[in-house]
Amino acid sequence: MVRTDTSTTDQGALLRILGMMSGTSADGIDAALLEFSALSAGEFRGHWHSPYPPALQERLFRLQEGDAARPLLAIDREIGRLHGEFAQQILASGVQFDLLALHGQTVAHQPDGPDGYTWQIGSAYELAQATGCSVAHDFRRADLAAGGQGAPLVPPFHGALLATERPLLVLNLGGMANLTWIPARGSEGRIRAFDTGPGNVLIDAAVQLLSDGKLRYDADGAWAAQGRVQENMLREWLALDYFQRPPPKSTGRELFNARWIEAQWSVWQSGKADFLASLCALTARSIAQAAQRWLPSAARMLVFGGGACNRTLLANLQTALPDVAVEMGEQASGIPSAAMEALAFAWLGGQCLLGRPIDLHGVTGQREAVVLGSLYPGRNWSQVLHLREQLC
Repeated sequence: MVRTDTSTTDQGALLRILGMMSGTSADGIDAALLEFSALSAGEFRGHWHSPYPPALQERLFRLQEGDAARPLLAIDREIGRLHGEFAQQILASGVQFDLLALHGQTVAHQPDGPDGYTWQIGSAYELAQATGCSVAHDFRRADLAAGGQGAPLVPPFHGALLATERPLLVLNLGGMANLTWIPARGSEGRIRAFDTGPGNVLIDAAVQLLSDGKLRYDADGAWAAQGRVQENMLREWLALDYFQRPPPKSTGRELFNARWIEAQWSVWQSGKADFLASLCALTARSIAQAAQRWLPSAARMLVFGGGACNRTLLANLQTALPDVAVEMGEQASGIPSAAMEALAFAWLGGQCLLGRPIDLHGVTGQREAVVLGSLYPGRNWSQVLHLREQLC
């Protein structure tokens, strides 16, 4: 049912606000339009209701009445508090900042299809409460809503920071690996990027399995360096569907995880070092094949992320890309390898505050450029707005 009142008022500037609510009964969505002014509480201008499908209502009831969501809700606050405590420590050291940009902890990423999703936990409200600072957060879902994959989001920052007179490849070797091709500065080319597949995730999971939990990662790739690549298994792994799919694409632990490692180890016919050597080769060759299949050429690659410290992995990568100079990004740029992604989200937080859409068409496949992120005003919000006016 729709109720409207189209009469006008003489109260100066008016702001029309649509409030939307779904209550505990989970019977559907109510929307109400308020015409708000500085001189009154506002005038009601309309109400709409859209019922939920019965099957969805039943799913919501099960979620409300069960315990499935409670651990996630608790850890969401815990992650937010940990971020807040850390930010407080940085403030206490004398470092000042106006805006916090919170990526959060990804716990689910499956962006394909009409019901695709990505979810990062870590309560921005806990962070703002702890520090008094305003927070930009929830960066990925806007891209998903615009038809994108929600990842990777850092390539535009790579382009803004690292573009040179010649095309450049930038590789981030975190848990997953994402690869960015940056056109020469001033050219008409467009940044292209995507997740190539596993970075450190499979290697780390294997080290933990093979060491019975005593080790978390293979320092410098020393253990893998003692092994020999088993080419027959490597060919089988490289035939996985994800590696054959063209961009745009992104991935996460839903596909490459400890369960996959356990399954592969259960049928492995060689030693532990060979297993690690083959996993290093899988990461390196999947990156190389992706670059050769789907990106324009570049003579230079800068590598960031934790995997940049794995000498065996980088040696494999150089062998797989003989015509590309593979370099540690930290040495080439002066930016600590582990800082690059956090720095990128700080930049994205600034773009969010300024309301600047981010063009990710050649990266995530979005239909149109959109502003990424949401803003939660902290106690310093008026100062942040003043800074925004100066920047604009």
